[in-house]
Amino acid sequence: MGSLAARRLLDSGWQVAAVDLPGATYALLADHAGFHRFACDVSEADQVAATAAAITERLGRVDRLVNAAGIAVAGPIDQVPAARFAAVMSVNYLGTVHWVKAVLPAMRSRNSGEIVLFASLAGWFATPNMGAYTATKFAVVGFAETLKLELDGSGVTLRCVCPPGVQTPMLDDILRHNAPKGALKVLKPITVQQVLDAIDASLARPRAGMYVFPGRGSATVWRLRRFTPGLLDAALRRLL
Repeated sequence: MGSLAARRLLDSGWQVAAVDLPGATYALLADHAGFHRFACDVSEADQVAATAAAITERLGRVDRLVNAAGIAVAGPIDQVPAARFAAVMSVNYLGTVHWVKAVLPAMRSRNSGEIVLFASLAGWFATPNMGAYTATKFAVVGFAETLKLELDGSGVTLRCVCPPGVQTPMLDDILRHNAPKGALKVLKPITVQQVLDAIDASLARPRAGMYVFPGRGSATVWRLRRFTPGLLDAALRRLL
């Protein structure tokens, strides 16, 4: 997800700072003059702060934060080690918090900037065997709701992206480890391109809402969870 998002921005003429763990490969990006790589563990606040400072020193400022870093673990709650719960929360949720805190003060000071957070439809309804991952996405949704209120009138644009399953290596890995395939019958997995198209379309409309629901039917599932949760629960029980 992050690599293809970076590639799209590079192709549009952006200078892109790509952040990943040391040793990460960037086969899709390395041929671009506007590509800048930085090694960082997003779960470590000090590393994020230092990396954000290095990016600012090299590129001048951060105009858009795309917080796509994420990991997942599948399995029944009582069988997943507590350390795995902590690891997923540290990357998916605290990594989001660390990066927002690192770039937001400068965005506030100039009254401009864009922040794109990745939650998921898993941040709105749960499925069996995905407790560790789902909890992190619920956390990102709650964080985004609070951030939205705090950004009112700041000039900083916020989007919280909530796709269904996306055709990525992470989804493939989840499905290999006993995640409930029946959950994918609710909404079929979509492509990364569909997610990026939805983000671009939303950012192009300044008055669009904070949430981005890529893929056909995603917003409908969200409405069901919000307004008729019992109906959605009944449908999930039949599928799982």
